[in-house]
Parts: sequence; structure tokens; C-alpha cells
Amino acid sequence: MSGLLGISIVNYRSAGDTAGLIRSIVTGRAAGPQATGPRVAIAIVDNSDQAAELSEIAGYAERAGVPVRVIAGHGNVGYAAGNNLAATWLLAEGADVIWVLNPDTRIAGGGLASALDVLHAGDRAIGATASVAPGGGPDLGMVDLWTGQSGRPPASGAAGPSKLVYAAGHSLLVTRRAWQDLGGFSEDFFLFYEEADIALRAARLGIPTTAVPDLAVEHTGGVATGATADMAAKSTTTYFHASRSCMVFFRKHYRHRVPFAAAARLGYAAKALLARRPDAATAVIRGTVAGLRA
Repeated sequence: MSGLLGISIVNYRSAGDTAGLIRSIVTGRAAGPQATGPRVAIAIVDNSDQAAELSEIAGYAERAGVPVRVIAGHGNVGYAAGNNLAATWLLAEGADVIWVLNPDTRIAGGGLASALDVLHAGDRAIGATASVAPGGGPDLGMVDLWTGQSGRPPASGAAGPSKLVYAAGHSLLVTRRAWQDLGGFSEDFFLFYEEADIALRAARLGIPTTAVPDLAVEHTGGVATGATADMAAKSTTTYFHASRSCMVFFRKHYRHRVPFAAAARLGYAAKALLARRPDAATAVIRGTVAGLRA
């Protein structure tokens, strides 16, 4: 084992946020009981047109002793494919753990060495970092396996058999062997549902999900994609891709439930229309149809 932590960041018109994240990584590397922190390598995949800005950010990290590779020039290949590009380089560098981080996350507590604690669960494991939200605990997401509605699991932890609880994709730890066995993220998903998909596939392969409580990550959410709970403010990009990926998810894993999930999406489109967002309602319908045809 090399003891190398590989960090994957997919940038989409968010170079300023990526810079803030890297500053928090450099600071977090020096935190904790080991003053020098773990060995870290960062891969930044530019899904937009900010290679010049990202090169400046990379230079800052390099001067702090953290090797960085900026991967650019491929266009917007989506979140799943972008992280797969990053992981390919990181694994070639010898990373023992891949840590997927959104640009709008920040290291909020603990040292980066704690990220390697996911290996305590075995060489095939997925890890959730700690949430800084009220109540704390591991940073988890949840999806309803009949409707596709996403949210956070209840504080009691009793989600029920019709719910899938998974490690949040904005801060996801995956051991080297688990990533290789899973083949990384499924590129059937352009945006959203990647972490739910990888959680299901991991469970079927007997790959456990564990918590890494000594490492906390703060997540602003929706900065690049316009993903927010506010239906009036949510972007049409989010409405479209969340609906498309929802259908792809059910077609892959629960084909017999596709009619229920599609009906739920149509209900969601009606809700958007009632919120005086005809553009959002159209995006939901277009995304649903696109997912059914994918």
C-alpha cells in the first residue's frame, strides 16, 4: 500500500470554488496528529473552459507539495465520466483511496489522514465523511425506490425497505480495489444519481459502506448546477438531468417500477407548473422522456 490519497474534482465553470476547495485541502493536509499529513495527489477535470484559471490553482497546490493534474480539452463529459477520467490518473499514480469532492465542498474538520480510515473496513469499501449539518453524523443521501424522490435519511436512521441510503456523492471515499471492481461511476448518468447507482452496485458485490467520523466536509450545494430545494430558483438543467437520470436509474435497477417513477415525475412536472415555472415543467417532461429513451 502506497499511502496515497487521490482527490478527484470535476470543475464546471466553478474555478473560484475549486480554488477554495484546494486551499482547504492544503490546510487540512497539515492538520491532525501528523503534522505533514498524508501523501495527496489531486486530479482536476475541467468540463468547461477554465484550464488557465485551474492551472493557477494547481500551481498553488504544487508549491505546497501536492501534485496536481489538470485534465482539460474534452468538453463537458458529465460528472460520472469526469470523475472516471480523474480516477484513471490517480490510480496510475498509486492512489489507495479515491476521494470524490465537489468544488463547492470544504474540509471543515479533521485532518486529511482520516480519509484513509475507510481502509479499516477492508480493501473493498466505500466511505461517507461526517456532515456539518445540525445533528452531525455521516453525510448521507436517500432515494425512494418507487418514486425516485431524493432527500436525506431520517435522524433515527430507520429509512425503511423502500428507501436506499447511500454515501453522499459530493464527498465520497472509495478504496482502490472497490473502484476497480465497480468500474468507477456508471457513465449512463450525466448528472445526478451516480452515487445511488454505485451504492446499489456495491451492495450487490458485497462492498460495505462505512462512516469516517473524524473527517467533516461542508457542502454549499448546487453552485454549478443550480440544484436547490427552492422550485422557483432551481435551474432547468437540474430539472432536466435529475428527471433523465431518475429514469435511467429505474431502467437499470428496477424496470418493473419504471411506470411508478415516471408517474411521479409527471406529478413533479405538474407541481412545477403550479409554482409558475412552465419552463421547469417542460424540462422535467423532456428529461423523463430522454431517460426512457436512453
